[in-house]
Amino acid sequence: MNGAGKAKNNVWTGGVPALRSGKGERPFGRLIGFLCLGLILTSCATTELAKNNKVERYWPLPPDPPVISYLNSFSEPKDLGAKRSWFRMTVEFLFGKGVAPHMLRPYAVTTDGKGRVYVTDTGLQAVHIYDFSAKSYQQIFWIERGRSRLMSPVGVAVDENGLIYVSDSELNRIFVYEPKKRRLVRTIGEAGQFHRLTGIAYNPKLRRLYAVDTASNTVSVFDPSGKGLMTFGQRGNQEGELNFPTHITIDSEGTLYITDSMNFRVQIFDADGKFLGKLGQLGNTLGSFSKPKGVAVDSSGHIYVVDGIYDTIQIFDRKGELLLNFGRAGEKEGDFWLPAGIAVDNRNRIYVADTYNQRVEVFQFLGEPQP
Repeated sequence: MNGAGKAKNNVWTGGVPALRSGKGERPFGRLIGFLCLGLILTSCATTELAKNNKVERYWPLPPDPPVISYLNSFSEPKDLGAKRSWFRMTVEFLFGKGVAPHMLRPYAVTTDGKGRVYVTDTGLQAVHIYDFSAKSYQQIFWIERGRSRLMSPVGVAVDENGLIYVSDSELNRIFVYEPKKRRLVRTIGEAGQFHRLTGIAYNPKLRRLYAVDTASNTVSVFDPSGKGLMTFGQRGNQEGELNFPTHITIDSEGTLYITDSMNFRVQIFDADGKFLGKLGQLGNTLGSFSKPKGVAVDSSGHIYVVDGIYDTIQIFDRKGELLLNFGRAGEKEGDFWLPAGIAVDNRNRIYVADTYNQRVEVFQFLGEPQP
C-alpha cells in the first residue's frame, strides 16, 4: 500500500449521520441514509462482477490494482461445505431435523492457523468453532456441563496447545476449555477482580494471556495457568492512558494493539505495557473514528480497525497513516451492519464479525499494489 493518496476515491467528505442506534434498531429513513452514503462515503466504490453466480468485489477501484478482495461469508455449519452422512440423513428422516446453530450476534473472532475459526456469539451465548480443514463444527455454551452456561462471551483466544480462552463480560471470568475432550479446564479471575471484562489475546512466544477490563481501564496479564503477572493502564487521555478500552490483538512480534474506544484511537504497546504509539482520533473523516471496535494486524504490519458506526474497515501503517478502507453499510456481500471483531490469519485472510447481519465475512489481502 502506498499511502492514503493512492486511494483518493475512498474518502469521507464529512458530516455523515449515524444510520443505526447502538442497539441495532433500523431508524426510519434508512433508505435515504444509504443513498447519502452512496454519495458521500465513496468507500462504497468497489468492482462488482457476476461470475459463475458469485459476486466479486475488490478495493480500491481500477485503475489502481486491487488490494482487498471479498471471498465469502459463513453463518452456520452448512457453510463448511460438509456433506451429511447416511446415518445423519436417516436420523433426520426418522426424528426430524434439529435447529441449525445459526449465528445470532457474532462479536469476536480469532483463528489458530490450522483452518479453525472461533467466533463468540453474545446473542446465542456461545462460541462457534468452524474447522474448515476437517469440515466440522463444534459449539461451546456451558461453563460446567449441566449446571450453568456462558452469559456474555465477548472475547476469544487460542493457545499453542489448542486450549480456548473465553472472556465473559457479565460473569467477569475467563473460561479455559479443552475442545477435544469437551471439558472446562479452569477459570481465570477472582471475585471482584474484573469489572467489565472484554477483549483477550494470547502471545504464544511469551505464553502470556492479555485481558482488557473496560470498566477499570486496565489490561491484566496472566500466564496460561491463570497466575497474574502484571497490570497496566489507567483512565485518561494522555499517551498510555485508556478510556474504556475494548478490543486487543497481538502481532507476530508480540506488540499489543488496543482499541481505546472513548479516546477514539488505537494505542500500541510493547509486551510489557510500554507505550509505543497511537493512531486515529474522533471525527467523521477517513483516518478518524466514530465507534472503533475490533483491531487486527496482517503479516505486512498493516493495522485494520473496525468502525461500527460507519460500517467500514480502515487500514493504517504503523505510523498511523491511512492506507485504504473497505466495506459499506448494507446486507450484500462485502457490506456490514454494525461490525465488531476482526482477525487476520496466517494466509492474510481477513475475518470480520458482521454482527447484525449474523455472519462472519471473509476477505483476502492481496498484497502491496505495484507502482
